[in-house]
Parts: sequence; C-alpha cells; structure tokens
Amino acid sequence: MLTARVVLEEGTYVARVDGLPLEGRGDTLRQAQVQLVQVMRAWIEAQETAGRLVEVLAQAGFPGADDDTELQLEFAE
Repeated sequence: MLTARVVLEEGTYVARVDGLPLEGRGDTLRQAQVQLVQVMRAWIEAQETAGRLVEVLAQAGFPGADDDTELQLEFAE
C-alpha cells in the first residue's frame, strides 16, 4: 500500500506519494489526485521496463515487494 497526501501550496493542490519522487498538481484536489495516478502508472511502467521496480521500491522503504506484488495507492485524509 502506497500512501499519497494532497496539500494546498500557493493556490495549487499538490499530491505526493510518501517515499517516492512522484507528484501530481491541479487546480482542484481531484485534478491533483488524477494527475498523480497517471504519473504513478507511467513511473511504474518505466521502472518495470527497466527491470528496477522491486529495487526502487525497496530503496524507498517498501521491502518485500516482488514481481507479483499488487501496488495500491491510497490518499490520506
């Protein structure tokens, strides 16, 4: 389970995943969340293609993930 948080910074909503360099921005909370999901999907695909997803997740504090691990993104209140 990956957790994301959304904050309002200078009039823009910014959604970030804890422990990973992923960010989505938008004029609304929903736009920031949708953009983050799109960014995360592209990032996961790129890491899988490079054969680095498990390694990068372990370095980010998510040990034990393997090729069969299902990633879920949860937005914290």
